[in-house]
Amino acid sequence: MAQWVAVCRLDEIREGRGVSRDAAGVRVAVLRWGEEVVALSGRCPHAGGPLGLGWVEGGEVVCPLHRWRFKLSDGRCTTVRGNSVHRFRCEVRGDEVWVQV
Repeated sequence: MAQWVAVCRLDEIREGRGVSRDAAGVRVAVLRWGEEVVALSGRCPHAGGPLGLGWVEGGEVVCPLHRWRFKLSDGRCTTVRGNSVHRFRCEVRGDEVWVQV
């Protein structure tokens, strides 16, 4: 059954960057782009790169290992068709970021 988990404080995520966190045993990348906070699967499907250590360009997170790109809106890979990462429900509650896993 899905559960909401507090993963970090909002001020821990710099604009255009992310953090890598564990949410009830699931690795997630929590990213900040403008006023939006997004949670995606934490590992790139290409080589397991830590997406939470990547950066955001044009609405996409860029994997720091081999620069594969994933849309923040739906997790779709724009580098190699047919690849994607899961987008989790994410909410800011006060000064905390919560992810549903």
